[in-house]
Amino acid sequence: MRRFFFFFFLALFLAPPVYAGEYPALFRGVRPLGMGGAFTAVADDENALFYNPAGLSNQPLRVEIINFLAEIGKDSLDLYEDIDDTDMDETAEVVDLLRKHIGEHEQLRIALFPNVIWSVNEVGIGVAGIGQVNLGEEIHNPVWPEVETRLVMDYGVLGGVGFEALIDGLEIGVSLKLINRESLIETYTAVDIAGEDFGDMIEDDLESGTGLGVDIGVIYTVDYSSANVSFGAVVQNIPEMEMDDAEDIKTQINLGIAVEPDLDFESVSVILAFDYMDIGSGIGEDNDLPKRLHFGAEVSLSERFAFRVGLNQGYLSAGLTLDLWVLSFDFATYEEEVGAYAGQIGDRRYVGQIGIGW
Repeated sequence: MRRFFFFFFLALFLAPPVYAGEYPALFRGVRPLGMGGAFTAVADDENALFYNPAGLSNQPLRVEIINFLAEIGKDSLDLYEDIDDTDMDETAEVVDLLRKHIGEHEQLRIALFPNVIWSVNEVGIGVAGIGQVNLGEEIHNPVWPEVETRLVMDYGVLGGVGFEALIDGLEIGVSLKLINRESLIETYTAVDIAGEDFGDMIEDDLESGTGLGVDIGVIYTVDYSSANVSFGAVVQNIPEMEMDDAEDIKTQINLGIAVEPDLDFESVSVILAFDYMDIGSGIGEDNDLPKRLHFGAEVSLSERFAFRVGLNQGYLSAGLTLDLWVLSFDFATYEEEVGAYAGQIGDRRYVGQIGIGW
């Protein structure tokens, strides 16, 4: 029992995901996830540092000294209930536990993302730190169960600027990120998990490295009589971030559109968004178009409350925000495609975030 919890605890403090067909991402924000992942042309909060730095332009002063995120998959909740009844030092009991969860994906993620955004002479500036652990597992082979594991730990710093260009409505942004990474992609058996040296085995399998990357993005907004329409584009991780022996962070190109209708209600605003991510299949080995499509909507009833819905790779997502001035809460549920094509194997996840700042 202690060893199995050590495995998950170590993952929690050392890593990102692990699934057959999931697209890797350095960071997924709770608000974008509630909108189905469609955020390239929105990018009007701290998530711009990861989605599109052009969105840093004209943002008001924002300080978050604590920004804690935790995510778990639906199948992982079921697994932990069964762990309580399992002696993880006994190989036979570990085998029975894994057999019960054959074919499932297990997901855990925690992250800290303190950040500051402000403007100087109409230039938006954002700086942040990131510490993230993301663990994903897939259990196979009912005869002799094996756990395919992808474990990643990222920590580093980010900085970016966004500003208005000479063309009216055009915003340009650039961000720089320095990331240290530890990762592993390995397969473990029940004998490995029940063994006394399982923790040492994981530490030996971890590879480490450091990479430097640049994101360049643009947002062009057109004011129509009935709505504002924004077109966004971003190239992330320029050049490909080679992380020495750890897993590399590949270059990708994302496009997005956001529409904000003009409403008669002063306290209510609506955003509709669409993203086509990974143009040119830079991070995904498949060519499945629906896996790259994201749709979302956000309705803000005031500055303190908003709710969201969306489609992430064809799967329903939803989320909400409650802002209590110095304390804020965000929640989202979404489903990620972990198979070869959209609609094959969906992995439902729940993610929450607590922010302290102003």
